[in-house]
Amino acid sequence: MRPGRAFLSAVFAALLVVGASVPAYAAGGHGARGEDTAARVRAGADVTKRPEHDGTAPPQWDLPKPEVIPHEDVAPPGAGGLTGDGVNQISFTAFDTGDIIVVLGTTFGHAGCWSDELYSAVRGVYSYCIWSANTTPVSGVQLEQPVKYRAYDRAYGLWVPSMASSGPGVVSYCSLQRGEPYNILSSKTDYGRWYCSKLPWVAWRLKTGVDLDADGGYWVWPVDLVNDSQTSVFAMSS
Repeated sequence: MRPGRAFLSAVFAALLVVGASVPAYAAGGHGARGEDTAARVRAGADVTKRPEHDGTAPPQWDLPKPEVIPHEDVAPPGAGGLTGDGVNQISFTAFDTGDIIVVLGTTFGHAGCWSDELYSAVRGVYSYCIWSANTTPVSGVQLEQPVKYRAYDRAYGLWVPSMASSGPGVVSYCSLQRGEPYNILSSKTDYGRWYCSKLPWVAWRLKTGVDLDADGGYWVWPVDLVNDSQTSVFAMSS
């Protein structure tokens, strides 16, 4: 082999060795931390929500909210989280621990608090990973499946960007109430009886100090969580 060709071959071989030793993330691939964890494999992609430096939601995680329609401060209609009367295709890809899902139907709605740790990539929307209070299949605080929340006319994924790191504490509080009774007539300050939208409201209130009830009053409706100025819509479907 000629000397020039021998030199080029040696350089090429060295480059191959160096390239093989460089981690994928350093070469422009996924990051070094948690990019391929099972918690993120919900739609075959990695989606991460992060607030701006001032605690606000970036435009892609701050979708338009529905028009605010005032309602009387009475018990939410359709009490009990009854089976929905519609259909939507909300994606759960971007949900993180502590995020709230609210669904609205023609006559009633429902709400729950997402737990990423309880989501199973194998079971998908049939995972039991949403904390809520309901009357079925048992009466009280329990875990529900995401598929339940697709049986309504409209669905909204909510986060609190100013408190984005507080999700685990919120969900931990929800889990401690498991099995406590359902009662739509209970006040918001009664921490022993629950209904669907009250559970995430109390959890966020006690763990972070934020009040997510848009219009205040004795009851907090599912739509009040959507309309509150401290929540942002990051996913929606109708």
